[in-house]
Amino acid sequence: MCSINTLLGIFAVLIFKITYMGVLLGSGSTKPQYPYDMWYGVQGDYSSSDYKLTRVGNLDLHKTLPIQSKIRRFVENTDGSVKYYLHQNDSRLKDGGTTAAIDSTDGNVMLEIPAYYQRIEFSGTKWLRAISEYPLPGFTLVGRKTISPWFATIDQTNAKAVSGSWLTWSGDAIARDTNGFIILSSTAANFRGGDNGASKDGTYNSQLGMPRTCLSKAGFRPYCKNGTHLGAYRAYNEIAWLQRIEYASLYCQDTYTATLDASGYHQGGLGDGTTTVDGGQWNTWGVYLPFIPSGVTATLGNNTGQVQYTIKNWNGADKVTTVSSYRGLEAPFNYLWMLADDVLIYYSPDSANAKTTAYVCEDPTKFVSPGDSDTNVPDGYHSVTDLPRADGWQLKLSHSTEGYSFPIAIGAASNTGVTDYFWQAETTASGWYGALLSATATYGAFAGFGVLDANGRSSDAYANFGFRLCRF
Repeated sequence: MCSINTLLGIFAVLIFKITYMGVLLGSGSTKPQYPYDMWYGVQGDYSSSDYKLTRVGNLDLHKTLPIQSKIRRFVENTDGSVKYYLHQNDSRLKDGGTTAAIDSTDGNVMLEIPAYYQRIEFSGTKWLRAISEYPLPGFTLVGRKTISPWFATIDQTNAKAVSGSWLTWSGDAIARDTNGFIILSSTAANFRGGDNGASKDGTYNSQLGMPRTCLSKAGFRPYCKNGTHLGAYRAYNEIAWLQRIEYASLYCQDTYTATLDASGYHQGGLGDGTTTVDGGQWNTWGVYLPFIPSGVTATLGNNTGQVQYTIKNWNGADKVTTVSSYRGLEAPFNYLWMLADDVLIYYSPDSANAKTTAYVCEDPTKFVSPGDSDTNVPDGYHSVTDLPRADGWQLKLSHSTEGYSFPIAIGAASNTGVTDYFWQAETTASGWYGALLSATATYGAFAGFGVLDANGRSSDAYANFGFRLCRF
C-alpha cells in the first residue's frame, strides 16, 4: 500500500501534468506553484516572421536570469577542472581580487556554461524552449560545457592548442608603444596567431597575440590535448539560445543597449559584433589575417558589453572597431569564421531524393574529416535535420530533442525570421562538407549566432578560419 507521502507526490505530478502543457504554451491561466514554476523561456511561432519572441514561464526569472548569470570565465587545470574563477567585472583579476595569469601560464582561460535543464515543446505552429535550474518533470539535463572566451591559438613549444591573452595594460587601456603598436607580454611570440609568420612581428599588422588561423580542422585537431577539442557547435548553440531567451529575440545583431526596458528585461541585442570592415581593405592590411588580439574584452569580465579597439594603418589610417562580448564570449560573431568539428554536412544530389543533411557528433574522440566523396556516415555522427536546398535568409530553425538548431527554411530578411544567413553548396554538389559558424567581419548583417556556411569542404583552411578551444 502506498504511503500518504507517496500518494501526495503522485497527486502533485498528475496535477502538474494536467496544467503543464497549458502553462508552457501560454494557453492556460493556471500557474503551478513552486517548484514547478521555477522555469523560464521563450515561445515562437513558425507562422510568423517576427524575430521577437514571447517571454514565458516565471517572469521574475527573466529578470534575475539565474542560468545566464552563471556563465563565467575561469582558468582551468590540465584536466579541465577549475583552478580559479576570474573576477565578475575584470578578467585580469581572480575572483577574490588578486592578479590573475591569463596568458595560459596558469592554464587555459575558458568560459563555463553551467549545467541546467531544458524542455522543448511544440503545439501547432508554436514552439517553446524552457530552461530551469531544477530537474522538473519533462525537462532533460544539459551538461556543463566550457569553451574559450575568445578564439584560441597554439603553444609552439609544446605543440598544444591553448586559450590565453598576451595583452598588457595601461590602466584599463591596452598598452601601446610610441608607434601605437600594442605591447604584449614577453612570451607572445611562442603563441603567434594567424599563419604563425614572424615577418610581421613589430609591424602594424603583427600576428602576435592574435588567434591562430590558416589550418583546417584536421590541422588543428592534433594540437588539442588533455581532453580539449574544437567541436564548438554544441556549446555555441547553447550560448545562442541563452542569449535569445535573455533578450526574447532571434535578432542578436539588434542595437546594443545596457538599459533595461520598462518591465526590467534586457532589450535590443549585442550590436553588429565587430564593426563591419571592407574586404578589400582587410586583404590589403593583412591578407584576411586576424586584426583583433585575443582578450580585448578582459576589462568587461563576465558582463555583456562593448569595447573599442584601434587597428593601426587600416587603409592608410587608424581604424576604430567595436568588439562585443556576451557574458564573457568575446566577438561572438562577425569577426572570424569559426570551425566546428562536431558538425558535418552531407549533400545528396539524387534528383529523386535530393537532400542536404546536418550531422552532429557528441564524442570528440570520433571527430573526423571524411573524404569529400565518401558515402558512409562517419562513426559517431547522427543526422539531426535536413537543411534548405538554396542560399537565403533563414526563416525557421529546427529544435531537436538535444536542443540543436539548424536552418530548415529560408525566405526571410536581415531583420525578419532568424535574421541570419545560410549558404549551401551548389545543388549539383555531392559528398561531405564542413560547417562554418559566426561569419567574418566582412559579412555585416549576414552574420550572427545562427549563421551557417555549408559551402566548404572539411579540408578547407584560410586566413580567416579560427577555432575556439572546447572541453565537454
